[in-house]
Amino acid sequence: MSAADVEVREVYAPRRVAERLELSGREGNISVLRWGPADSSPIVLLHGWMDCGAAWQLLVDRLPDEWPLLAIDWPGYGQSGRHEAHYWFPEHLAELDWLLEQVSPQSPARLIGHSMGGTVASMYAGVRPERVRWLINMEGYGMPELPPAELPGLIAGWLDNLRNPPAARRYADLEELVIALKRANGWLPMAHARFLAEVWTRKVEGGHEMLADPRQQMRSPIRYGRADLEACWARIRAPQLLLYGQESAHARRVLNTDAPTRLRESMPGVAIESIPQAGHLMPYEQPSQVARAIMRFAALHA
Repeated sequence: MSAADVEVREVYAPRRVAERLELSGREGNISVLRWGPADSSPIVLLHGWMDCGAAWQLLVDRLPDEWPLLAIDWPGYGQSGRHEAHYWFPEHLAELDWLLEQVSPQSPARLIGHSMGGTVASMYAGVRPERVRWLINMEGYGMPELPPAELPGLIAGWLDNLRNPPAARRYADLEELVIALKRANGWLPMAHARFLAEVWTRKVEGGHEMLADPRQQMRSPIRYGRADLEACWARIRAPQLLLYGQESAHARRVLNTDAPTRLRESMPGVAIESIPQAGHLMPYEQPSQVARAIMRFAALHA
């Protein structure tokens, strides 16, 4: 057996065991994973698009055991309930607002968000500045600016999706998804790719199906502009850390820049730190480096 064969079959073994809870969401139950002690003010982990709360295990295993950590599955993701009709981005802010009243009713929340979760967290921190104690945002920049001329095409695509909703992504062999993840994210360890493939899917007849509601892939006719995001960011009062992967093309795609350091102009007081040898999936590609950055920041704002 070659070294390559051994690597392909490597499986990630979680260090810690999560407790799964169920909370009442605005439109159905919300699945939550908890690591560490129960606490009236947990650190809330917010995953990105087509992801789920269980994937945070890769990062959680590098964080202190005594930290109270709570990872939610957004509606339509992971083990949470699905909406009957549609998913609008602003509903994520409403869901977070609703959930924080349950998990951190008396204290400002500590938020860690990746990608879409980072965008939600940073917008929320500006909309409800009194409800956030500190914020760590991993490449949550929002979506690329949409030129007005492209809006008709966006709406047409949404109308097409309403007539022909996307189907759930299926894989006859889980290894197919593992290889695709590794190909798209060069710094992702094979064991981590396999772990993500397992927590992102469920077994069905004939293979594996993505857990996320396929309607999450639908084009949305609602887009918020860069000025809208920056108006929210300008009102953030909590200490905030922005992390980005040095090898990530996400900032280039969304912000038209290689490094998002110019966001200091629209995020007052933000600390910005890069993660070497990492792309957009930095908490899964380099969880140890990300954990160290989080712990340094948390120690400054304990």
